Amino acid sequence: MDFGKALFSFERQDALKVGRFLLYFIVFYMLASTGFRFFLGLPAIEMWVAGNAAFLLGLLGQPAVVSFSETALVQLQPGQAIAISDLCTGLTETLVIVGAIIASIGISWRKRLIGAAAAAIIAALLNLARIVFTALLIAGTGNLAVVDFAHNILFRVFLFVSIAGIYIAWFYWAASAELGNPKKLQSPMPQSKSAKKQRHSLKWQK
Repeated sequence: MDFGKALFSFERQDALKVGRFLLYFIVFYMLASTGFRFFLGLPAIEMWVAGNAAFLLGLLGQPAVVSFSETALVQLQPGQAIAISDLCTGLTETLVIVGAIIASIGISWRKRLIGAAAAAIIAALLNLARIVFTALLIAGTGNLAVVDFAHNILFRVFLFVSIAGIYIAWFYWAASAELGNPKKLQSPMPQSKSAKKQRHSLKWQK
């Protein structure tokens, strides 16, 4: 058997699953992203994030004031401020994880909605933590090179890795909860023929 053909061979049903997952994800992301920006407006989203970040900073003993000038600003002290732009709102990351969960065909709608709500809250909190830590670095060190590296690279990578972890944890929970009814559970990603044969053999052994 040709190894290349075996490795890249997908059944029609598997291809349809991947296609539906990508289609649902893209449609949800586009509609949700457009809806948030059209109905709420980007300035309102930026101000909401800035207000919550300023509130958390106040709880940590770092006074902060929110203002708006082209983008939302979190003023720490004279000469120090954080601009909350579109990329800093965490909206993109939140819609990515929520869209992936909603597009996971084969999981019940109840579990998808629960997972989407929980993932949105966790993603928003992680993004706020990223902003707060950045503000504390600015106030504590004043080293813009360190702040820029931490904010734009380390914290952003951490956020995306965390989002991937959220999806894996949610899918494991949702799949485990439905093991009592295997017919309801259909992975949104394709399975190899060997995996399917192994699953059927285990079923006969039971």
